[in-house]
Parts: sequence; structure tokens; C-alpha cells
Amino acid sequence: MNMWKKNRRQIVAGIIAVILVLAMVVPMVLEVML
Repeated sequence: MNMWKKNRRQIVAGIIAVILVLAMVVPMVLEVML
């Protein structure tokens, strides 16, 4: 159970990291495209 909780926390952290990266990259891409 502890391993599952740890993995779940890592997955959540990974998702948050991806969202933060997208939030930074998307505006830059939009600026280049526009």
C-alpha cells in the first residue's frame, strides 16, 4: 500500500509538472505562430 501511495504521489507530481511546462510553452508557441 505504501508503494502505491508513493507511486500515486509521483504520478500527481508528474502531471502537475507537465501542466506547468505547458502553461509556459503554449504562450511562447502562440506568439511565434501569431
